[in-house]
Amino acid sequence: MTIAEWINSPKDVIQEMARKMKEKFDRYWSEIHDIMGVATVLDPRYKMDFLEFNFLKLYGNDSDAHVQRIRDLCYELLAEYQLKKSKESNSSSSSLVGSGDIVGSDAYKDYDLYIASKKRARTSFVKSELDNYLEEEVLPRTSDFDILMWWKTNGIKYPTLQAIARDLLAMPISIVASESAFSSSGQILSLHRSRLHWTTLEAMMCTRSWLLSGDYKGVISTASTMLDEMGSDNESN
Repeated sequence: MTIAEWINSPKDVIQEMARKMKEKFDRYWSEIHDIMGVATVLDPRYKMDFLEFNFLKLYGNDSDAHVQRIRDLCYELLAEYQLKKSKESNSSSSSLVGSGDIVGSDAYKDYDLYIASKKRARTSFVKSELDNYLEEEVLPRTSDFDILMWWKTNGIKYPTLQAIARDLLAMPISIVASESAFSSSGQILSLHRSRLHWTTLEAMMCTRSWLLSGDYKGVISTASTMLDEMGSDNESN
């Protein structure tokens, strides 16, 4: 949202900076858009409401299509997880049946029909499970909310959604540091600084941070040069 506001800034410098940031943001966002959407739905503080609210700002009149895309993906994941569970269950049942001496398999056609009807019922349950979850009121937004613990305690109520949440929410979205991805000055740590002793590196980073956050603008350039020289001296030693 803020980047979009900066693009419309009356200052050319801010516009140019915002455009470059948006190019990088769009590149990463296109790769994690869907998975982030599902993860948001699985957060009981947000669900579909958060997507509807923000997509309207991001996409305007096209927001409904993007929201529906995430909704469809949630149902597809539910069906996929349920199918996997069903196959595992059938495999266990087949091994049990194969271990016995059952004669005259035609006598169990009614049993096969019974199992098929239960599968259809379970599929319907999967859909209603998501519907019931979405129909419940969102939880208050609190900073100390533990989403993994919430899904652990609500697994009986939403077993399939719990399985999805367990796999999805434990997945790191990106291993790229935001400073590295979006900084126009390159990585915080240069190649030679990565080999410095951690105490020296910590002192250099803290000093730079304090200088940049202070009011003494005139000494920043000189101090930065001194820090660079310190890094070079440590490397040569």
